[in-house]
Amino acid sequence: MTKQTKLASLSIAAVLSAALLGGCATDQEARDMAQAAMDSANAAQACCNANEERINRMYQKIMSK
Repeated sequence: MTKQTKLASLSIAAVLSAALLGGCATDQEARDMAQAAMDSANAAQACCNANEERINRMYQKIMSK
């Protein structure tokens, strides 16, 4: 995971913890929010990985000329 993804995940975890301590979310709501956050983080990481692969291919193509 990248630093931004880790930071986002930690931030979301902090928000969820605060919501639970404040009684604003039920256990299931907190789990659903955490799962949505994890899904978003995974999608963002997949996008970053795809971009990195594309850039690496372009670099290799340029360097082979």
